[in-house]
Parts: sequence; C-alpha cells; structure tokens
Amino acid sequence: MKFTLSDGTIIDLTRIISVSPVRDMGPDPDTISLSRIGFTIHLDQREYLQVTKQYHYADWPVVKKCLEKDRRELINKWDEVMGE
Repeated sequence: MKFTLSDGTIIDLTRIISVSPVRDMGPDPDTISLSRIGFTIHLDQREYLQVTKQYHYADWPVVKKCLEKDRRELINKWDEVMGE
C-alpha cells in the first residue's frame, strides 16, 4: 500500500522497517543561514529515505510540528496496514 507525505514523496508502507524520531540534522550545506530537520524511514533491502525540511532558526517550531504530524500520520497508517 502506498502513502504520500505532504511533500509529495510516495512510500510503500509494506517496505518500512522503522521510522526514526524527528531530529535536527544540522546546517544545510547548500545555504548560508538555513538548517535541516527531519526523520529517516528505514526500508527493507538496506535502503532508507530521509524526509527533511529546511528552516531558519525562527521557524524551527513550525517546521518541527509539520514534520512530526507527517511522521505520526505515516506511523499510524503503517500500523493500520501491518496490523491487517
């Protein structure tokens, strides 16, 4: 079963092994004043997908809340599918 995150990323829920907590991933190497925050989705066959967003220090709470919502929805749907 497929699941689409708010950024348009499509994930096959049956391939998920684990989902990391949302965490700060440090400065974005492509910009001067932005940092990255996100979480990692570990898939079968030793693959992983990082879901990240850029933020300016003043926007951190809003971006973290958005990512936590995406993560929570993903985990809820994953639990629903795997529980069948």
